[in-house]
Amino acid sequence: MKGIEDILNLVCKNFYENNIDYVIVGGFAAIFYGNQRTTMDLDVVIQISENTDIETVVKFFKKNGFFADTGDMIAAFKEHSHCTVEYKETMFRVDIKGVYNEMDKRTIKNKIKTDFHGTTIYLASPEDTIINKLIFAREQDIKDALGIYARQAGKLGENYLEKEAKKRGIYDKFSEIKEKIKIFKF
Repeated sequence: MKGIEDILNLVCKNFYENNIDYVIVGGFAAIFYGNQRTTMDLDVVIQISENTDIETVVKFFKKNGFFADTGDMIAAFKEHSHCTVEYKETMFRVDIKGVYNEMDKRTIKNKIKTDFHGTTIYLASPEDTIINKLIFAREQDIKDALGIYARQAGKLGENYLEKEAKKRGIYDKFSEIKEKIKIFKF
């Protein structure tokens, strides 16, 4: 049975070997930047181009023990949504979406290359992870944004964060997490 680390390594290695431009976002990025929590999925944004063969991506997942469907993936990209592939043994999910808007393009462009247990992976930057979390603004997203902001203090591009928060209409939410950090600092 594969754990999250095994699945992450497997997926990232496959995308790399097949020249698929991707970035890990969501809960795993939050965990990587120091926000301790659990997750049962791996969120990935991939750049689909003429050279990306969706059938090859689906075959890879099926070969490695996942429930995956070519029709679902094609429909998801056409509808600008996401598709889910599930690892059969644990029902751990990989949620895959395409690059659909300016923020997705920026997240891919700003990705950070890192080594994870011997595999090169690409993660959303901590700044883009905070912005994306504040855009979605579910309870867990706000906690993630707060945790990343606190744990990455002094390393973040504050000007970028402020500019993007204003541009995305989430400056009030961003200001709230900054205030909470000030309150909890000793």
